[in-house]
Amino acid sequence: MAAEEMGKWVQDRRYAVVNQRRVKPIEHNRLKGKPLSSQKGQAEAFFLVDDKGNWLVLKKFHRGRTPDRKYLIEVGSLLPRYPGFTCGTDRQILSKGTLAKTKGCYYSAELDRWLDNTVMMPKLNGFDWTAVADDVRDGTMSLDTMQRFALCRNLTKLVELLEASHSSHRDLSCGNVFIDTQTWEVYLIDFGSFHHPCLTMPKVTTCGTEGYTAAYAWNNGNLDASKTWCRGADRYALSLLNTEFLLVNRGTKATSEGGIFDQNELKSRSGRGISSIIGKLKAQYPPAAQLLQRAISSGNCKDCPSPDEWNGFFKTAGVAATPVSLADMPEPSVARISGILSRCRPAAPLWSAPALHEMSAKTPQIPERPSIIPQIVDLPADPWTKKKAEHRSIFRRPKS
Repeated sequence: MAAEEMGKWVQDRRYAVVNQRRVKPIEHNRLKGKPLSSQKGQAEAFFLVDDKGNWLVLKKFHRGRTPDRKYLIEVGSLLPRYPGFTCGTDRQILSKGTLAKTKGCYYSAELDRWLDNTVMMPKLNGFDWTAVADDVRDGTMSLDTMQRFALCRNLTKLVELLEASHSSHRDLSCGNVFIDTQTWEVYLIDFGSFHHPCLTMPKVTTCGTEGYTAAYAWNNGNLDASKTWCRGADRYALSLLNTEFLLVNRGTKATSEGGIFDQNELKSRSGRGISSIIGKLKAQYPPAAQLLQRAISSGNCKDCPSPDEWNGFFKTAGVAATPVSLADMPEPSVARISGILSRCRPAAPLWSAPALHEMSAKTPQIPERPSIIPQIVDLPADPWTKKKAEHRSIFRRPKS
């Protein structure tokens, strides 16, 4: 349910000055007086527009799910500087006092407090893979082979860049992969589970999204976030998403969050659904089927196919990667986004990490310091001793 503070703001209809920017919430076109918003994982996202017509997203974490403020700020500085990560690099972490008292603009002390630790970021062109896949399923959109491979290549490029910077997103899913359907560029959103060696794992980090979480993320029946707190943690979900890009077609059934994999089958590494997906992939792209099978059977992140291996498949597939635009695609609008957000799908459970005190601490093994016995070494005579004596004799005064 939308926050009461946002409801008051949208009904006021005035801009507010937030971080020196005039913005106001967008009203839901079906629910008058209510802000346009989307419940997503550990937060609710509200849509804003500034006085120049640019759309933004205001992310408010649910109670008890807000990551440490220092962590939120550091993530933005550690992400690669590449367009696909703009929602992480160009975002602003708001705090109490960022709502200015400006004549003619909306202000309330309650909203100012509510904005503390919210994240304001630019809204991307296009839609998440959940919405695009639904359009493909119902026939609203069709993807040709070149477009499918463009999506695969562009997502693989982002994972490759993350690994090159020793980091990982850790929650790749159909809801966190955004697609510009005019250019087929891919963007990642929601960096609340981001990993980097210099960061401490947050207490509220997630273990993944249903339908995209590896079997090895479980430890004695419980999800263990430390299993994916590492470089290369995105490889498993990359294989699943690339498979979806290649296979989702009209009539393809969606499971849970909106993907095509059943989480219980992924956990057991087998099932009728997985067998059917591998069979379809094998019929069209046998090398890709082998990569998917490796990911599903993997025992850790390193066992999963790397971005380089996926790139090798793209090269051998012989499909051009030139994106093809869809001139007849409808422009993003309040009505279209409202319709997408109104689609009924059971909410997938949010898997949080166990408390740090519940996790077994690993004792570091420090190797013993080797004992070194000093050796006595005989040095040769100084070859310059004779030379020095000769130089002194040259300048010596003659005897009288």
